[in-house]
Amino acid sequence: MSLTLRHSLALGIAAGCVAALSVSVSASGAATQADLDALLTRYDRAPNGPVKNALAAEIDAAAHQKYATVSRLYWHTSLESAMEAARAHGRPILHLRMLGRLDEDLSCANSRLFRATLYANQEVSAFLRERFVLYWSSERPVPHVTIDYGDGRRLERTTTGNSAHYVLDQDGNVLDVLPGLYAPEVFRRELEGSLTLATRVRGESDDIRARLIAAFHRERAEAARQDGQLVSDRLRLPLAQLRIEPRAQTELVAAQIRTMTKAAVELKDLNAFAPELAPETLPENQVALWSAIGRWLYQGGDGTSLLAPSTLDRASRSLIEDLYDAVPDDMRATAGQREAMLARLEQLMTADTALNQLRLRPQISREIVRRGGRIDFASLNAWVYAEVFRTPPQDAWLGLVPRDVFTGLPGDGIVVVR
Repeated sequence: MSLTLRHSLALGIAAGCVAALSVSVSASGAATQADLDALLTRYDRAPNGPVKNALAAEIDAAAHQKYATVSRLYWHTSLESAMEAARAHGRPILHLRMLGRLDEDLSCANSRLFRATLYANQEVSAFLRERFVLYWSSERPVPHVTIDYGDGRRLERTTTGNSAHYVLDQDGNVLDVLPGLYAPEVFRRELEGSLTLATRVRGESDDIRARLIAAFHRERAEAARQDGQLVSDRLRLPLAQLRIEPRAQTELVAAQIRTMTKAAVELKDLNAFAPELAPETLPENQVALWSAIGRWLYQGGDGTSLLAPSTLDRASRSLIEDLYDAVPDDMRATAGQREAMLARLEQLMTADTALNQLRLRPQISREIVRRGGRIDFASLNAWVYAEVFRTPPQDAWLGLVPRDVFTGLPGDGIVVVR
């Protein structure tokens, strides 16, 4: 596939065309996979230029996802329509729960990373397209951060929040949960296990489904325990070291560091705009430790080889480079800087994969077992965000307004617009 994202990123040039083109497909929310496929066919045939740029925006609107010209994935934004499609096609639902919206640039950090490293990966996108019905929903709006330099320059980012992929059956029952960012090969392997579970429970009574779900997660938690013990024995690492513990951990830092790739961005930003809230930086010894564990587990240490030497495929690398280079000419990175960025991203993704598999996901599996496999999305999701991601729903400020820290601002800078 020929990637022309540099042209599709320059959407402001064709803003008028975008508005005119997108209404027919997206304003009513009636776009379908067939609509998206037809638009993609037109896009592939179109020459580079303003019309193709506008068509890329129309495709994003129809797909309900940014950069859909690369992923080619169609996402439902209604659970009812997702369940209808799942029943029609005989597939389970992959439900992305996130902060913000998947069709906006400034969605939460992990969802942006999913778009660039997972959904853009050609093998992963084909797998998702063929085996799942895709659906995303928003946990809450994502906090936006703007740093204004006062001379016309601004940095616009997001902070805090996390994302998870829930596997649901055709009736919306939770079967499995993958928290945070994964390397593409491991993401696909774990979803294949979820597909097996979906096949086992299809058509079963509530009692049998609950028993099968609990048994699956009991096995998952035990497998993670054995992997952790294997790592401890073979790499001579005490199990107590296999965690991230900042020296002076606040709830805010605890939430941001649940995912290393996300924390690499958010902790630096937090130190820039609110250093009193984040005295820590990402602990490099833990990054090195978890990435080494990931390489050992998934690059042959236990007899498997799920991680290729390069975690990112050609399509995802191209998208990442295009996004990375969407800066003024005088800020363009050197080839060496770009390669260092990509290597760092792959290191962090490998670390996150191991962290998720040995720490976060088993925590969720144990909770599902504790509930006897009888779980509903709302209560489990509330527990995941409170206990695993450390961003409980009742904390409206996501840990960004601790009342035990003096900021020197009236009311700690709180502004509430009614």
